Amino acid sequence: MNKLLLATLLATACATPALAADLAVRVDHDITVLGADGVTRITRFSERLIRRDNQSWVARVLPAHAHEEEEHRAGDKGHKHMDLAAAARWVARSDDGKLRVRLVNDHEKMVVDIPAVDYSNIGFDGKWTTASQLLDPEQIKRMQPSKRSAAPGTRWYEGGTRNARVQVLWDEKEQYPRRIESANLSGSSHSTLVASREKMPATLPWSRLAGYSQKDYSDLLD
Repeated sequence: MNKLLLATLLATACATPALAADLAVRVDHDITVLGADGVTRITRFSERLIRRDNQSWVARVLPAHAHEEEEHRAGDKGHKHMDLAAAARWVARSDDGKLRVRLVNDHEKMVVDIPAVDYSNIGFDGKWTTASQLLDPEQIKRMQPSKRSAAPGTRWYEGGTRNARVQVLWDEKEQYPRRIESANLSGSSHSTLVASREKMPATLPWSRLAGYSQKDYSDLLD
């Protein structure tokens, strides 16, 4: 093979991120916090992550009739509030590694582009690994392997700070956390994340957005 052609192919391969394998998981969150007022507050919610190639979709699992139409339209008709918690987060990665982040509101049939400067406003750290794997594998590299028993193909890791400990059950093959447990030293706060595999949907969520309006995040702030 021509040396120049080979060098070009190698450079292209290095510049193009590897495509992610299909992944569909349900993620259940359970958070308990004992406040200074003596009140224990428990928060439970679930999400679904769907990943194929360079596309990632995370959506809250909502019970039927959780968001009634009149609640969304109670304000000024010219300016509808965007419910960030109810909106799905759609992240697409281009061949050069750049991310395009959008929120999708099914109720309003709206797709909203989110610029990088506003990622923190939607709780996104700007990393493709977080969007597609729930947890950046670089964090696992900074943790210590645990002796805690685990199913074949998985391993527990532990880390955190002096005042808070974190344990992660990492799927070594699929590269995502099956379970994350965290707690502070005083015991007043602890949380659990459990990710369970599901079948890939027959219709990918980002393929059903025909007819949705397109907006910029700034349009929601005026």
